[in-house]
Amino acid sequence: MAAAEGNKLWGGRFSGSTDPIMEMLNASISYDQRLSEVDIQGSRAYAKALEKSGILSKTELEKILGGLEKISEEWSKGVFVLKQTDEDIHTANERRLK
Repeated sequence: MAAAEGNKLWGGRFSGSTDPIMEMLNASISYDQRLSEVDIQGSRAYAKALEKSGILSKTELEKILGGLEKISEEWSKGVFVLKQTDEDIHTANERRLK
């Protein structure tokens, strides 16, 4: 099932809804799961860079890193819950971090 068009990563760029055939063709979340830890590592590095540049406070960084650690543990324990609205592994991790 498709994510609500307004909630899709690129949903704001298109005026119509995504064709169901394109949804099936574009679905990659089942393959993306093996990239979960690499995505989390990238998010950790990005958060640290944002803190270093003064965009995030130390407290915000610690909160984000703690959340990413919990997400990593969920993946490693096999309890991370994917939702049909998750377009890819990054948006799944981002949704969970919120």
